[in-house]
Amino acid sequence: MKLCQYERDEQRAVGLVIEDKGEIVDLAAAWSQLSASAPSALRDYVMPSELLQLIADGDKGRAAAAFVQAAIDAGDGSLPRIALADVHLCAPIARPPKFFAIAVNQDSRRRAITPENPHPTYFVKLHTCITGPFDTVRIPDIGQVGPEIELAVIIGKGGKAISEADAMDHVFGFTVHNDITAHEMRKTTEWVHVRRPDGSEEHLTYPGRYKNFDTFSPMGPWVTTADAVADPHDLSMASYLNGEAVQAGSTKTYVYNLRQLISHLSWAHTLEPGDIISCGTCAPVAPWKSSTIDLGKIGGVLESEIAGLGRLRNPIEFVPGKQNFSGIKEQVAAPVKEVAER
Repeated sequence: MKLCQYERDEQRAVGLVIEDKGEIVDLAAAWSQLSASAPSALRDYVMPSELLQLIADGDKGRAAAAFVQAAIDAGDGSLPRIALADVHLCAPIARPPKFFAIAVNQDSRRRAITPENPHPTYFVKLHTCITGPFDTVRIPDIGQVGPEIELAVIIGKGGKAISEADAMDHVFGFTVHNDITAHEMRKTTEWVHVRRPDGSEEHLTYPGRYKNFDTFSPMGPWVTTADAVADPHDLSMASYLNGEAVQAGSTKTYVYNLRQLISHLSWAHTLEPGDIISCGTCAPVAPWKSSTIDLGKIGGVLESEIAGLGRLRNPIEFVPGKQNFSGIKEQVAAPVKEVAER
């Protein structure tokens, strides 16, 4: 199944996508027609208007959606269909309980100094950076900002300390995500260099800002359920800027597989239905480099595609006006010096 979150006539709803026909079936409207003929255990189910709620409803929500899908596959022409072009597709999940992003991919691993027994490292993204599959991405005047096409996993069944053997049983589905990143900020402002009394030093970088500006996580266009994806570890992915490929790769090059990621995350954090795990990006396409793909400067349209999961198409808007950090620098200079001298 391919499930989308959409808006039409100022109303939000969940749709089943018929991709080859460019249509969706309103899930709630279809369920109201079909529920009387559903298995008795499902007949009292109330179809929600939010995909996140359907996922949280567990087996019952999934079974009700699958019942509608079966009717579509059987050729039921009475179900209400809407052209995709006539609706506004939203991010499938706009407010996930948690939003994890894996920090290391093959390209960065080759350059990294790792612990003796390395494990997945990650950061947390804010729901306010999520935007829809065709919505405008706004790039502030913060230096070079680039794309990072990624496979995003949607958790369907929660759990704590999930084993690798059971991990994929907790996956509801997959979607496309672009983890847009302010690379220049990472180097210029989002770090602190610590000098300790024993003379040792450490350079610390924090992704809170440069990964989390509003609209920096376009996502969608829908969620493809896990049973419809033959192998999530072998999906080609690419991003395009004004039609030109700037990134290309495959999920087969991920440093950690999805079982490892889900198990590792659940050891520290109880996973919940609707949690998102964005699994890492791929390398730039020559002659492009991560440092030369400048979305704000080049502008145009950013497209992000994963084979079988769909394509995002986000116009880029540059927002001029640099933020003034001078006063902040004056305020923090003394405390930073004090820490260094302790």
